[in-house]
Amino acid sequence: MTADEALAILDQVLQQEHLSDVQEIVFRQCWVGQTYAEIAENAGYDTGYIKDVGAKLWQFLSTAFGEKVTKNNIQAVLRRYQQTHPQPTPSPPHPNPPPHPLTPSPLHPLTPSPPHPLTPSPTATGATPSMSPASTVALRNCRP
Repeated sequence: MTADEALAILDQVLQQEHLSDVQEIVFRQCWVGQTYAEIAENAGYDTGYIKDVGAKLWQFLSTAFGEKVTKNNIQAVLRRYQQTHPQPTPSPPHPNPPPHPLTPSPLHPLTPSPPHPLTPSPTATGATPSMSPASTVALRNCRP
């Protein structure tokens, strides 16, 4: 498991809460085995500050997971969590997604269809309905 995968699990467990930027640095570096002194030097912080952030981080995660979490056992804790809480596999996309709701389709009778050619439509000014020239010819030919 990578640090990114571990952080994804933490996101699920912590739900609305998130790690601060410094907590994430400590987490990532501890994940790959760095000491607090190495983390402090690499990140530009005082070693005492990083130790304090680390101690609070492990307490926070201990509460979230319901068991003692330390920089030495975090990988084991997350592996156990992953084994007891398998992630649902995402379902593949539907091979034939439904059409857009405004796309006419013979398979979906409730979708709008194009207007009938004999249906009157208002003019651009909205004054009076008018018919297309083809509709007028068709109606003229229907008269007795």
